[in-house]
Amino acid sequence: MNPTQGGWLILVTIGAAMILAIGHLPESWPQWLGWIRPVWISLVIFYWVMELPHRVGLVSAWIVGLCVDVLYADPLGLNGFLLAAISYVACRFCERLRMYSMVQQCSVVFLLVVLSEAVRMLVQDLVWDRGWTWAVIIPALTSTLLWPFVFLVLHRLRVQVRVE
Repeated sequence: MNPTQGGWLILVTIGAAMILAIGHLPESWPQWLGWIRPVWISLVIFYWVMELPHRVGLVSAWIVGLCVDVLYADPLGLNGFLLAAISYVACRFCERLRMYSMVQQCSVVFLLVVLSEAVRMLVQDLVWDRGWTWAVIIPALTSTLLWPFVFLVLHRLRVQVRVE
C-alpha cells in the first residue's frame, strides 16, 4: 500500500475550502449573504481528522491554520490554535464520532464552530477592539446545516479515490 495515495485529494479539498472561505460575493448580491458564510476550512479539517486521524492530525491542522491566518490577516497562530483544537476533538473521539448519527455529528459541529468563532471574536476584540456581536451563531448554524452535504461529498470522493 502506498502511504501517499490520495494525499493529493486531501490537499485539493483543503485548498478548495480556503478558496471558498476567501471568495467574495458579486456586488449585485445583498451584503447580508456574506454573514451566513459557513466555516469551510473547519468542516473539511474536521472531516479528514475524523475519518483519517493517522493521515491528518494536529500538526497538519496547525499548518493549515497558519495559512488561514495569512489569508484572513488574523493574528498569527489564532486559526492554527482553533483548527488544532477542532482536530484534537475529532482525533480524540474519532471512533465515537463515526458511530454518531448525522444529527449528533451536526450538534458536535455546531458546538465546535460556536466555540471557535467565540474565541476568534474574543481575540479580535482584544487585538483590534472590534467588539462582540451575536454573529458567531450564524456561521455555526450554516456550517451545521451544510455538514451532511460536506460529509457526503468528501466521503464519496474518498471512496472513489480510495484514500486510506
